[in-house]
Amino acid sequence: MDEERFIDNPVTGERYALVTSGAETGGDYVEGRGYLPVGARPPGMHRHANQDEQVTVVSGLIRARLGKDEREYGPGETFVLPRGQWHDFWVVGDGPAETLARATPALGIELLLGTLAGLAQEGKVDKKGRPRLLQGAVIGRFYSEVAEFKVPPPAVQRVVLPLLAAVGSRRGLRPYYDRHFRPGEIEAILAHWAAHRPKPPSDSRKFPS
Repeated sequence: MDEERFIDNPVTGERYALVTSGAETGGDYVEGRGYLPVGARPPGMHRHANQDEQVTVVSGLIRARLGKDEREYGPGETFVLPRGQWHDFWVVGDGPAETLARATPALGIELLLGTLAGLAQEGKVDKKGRPRLLQGAVIGRFYSEVAEFKVPPPAVQRVVLPLLAAVGSRRGLRPYYDRHFRPGEIEAILAHWAAHRPKPPSDSRKFPS
């Protein structure tokens, strides 16, 4: 990239630097550096149905859980989080950590991270960086191809999220906002996401800002 794109979340203290955008790879993958403070746990137990992740620890210590297996990784070590597997990772030890991560394919992960950070900067999240109920439902519904959280149970989410998301949408809430992104950035992400979509969407991915 000609100029690094930083995503800062003032609530969680996390900072991400986009190394290679999805637009640059045609959506094949996206790569970025994560700067994680002591105790950071982004983002809780979750899985990606359509993405594989590879994380290399640059500095600090990271503890990762993949299914029932858990182990610690230090500088220079890499762990792989295959699609469909429940996983979580967090910073351990007395210092911050830096990671280099790649998600394959890119899908809408850049849009999701930018939106969550933007909402945090506007004070529209709780102390753990989670959006309020209706906004969270709109986001969860829209990005279901990208990530699914273990709590509440996915079966419950599939029933409840569409209902809450519909209410949120009627109140003007959106899964992303132009003000959180650079000109043309949203369109580029949506284009490569569409090119790598695993199945036809059940609803439109284009929302007014």
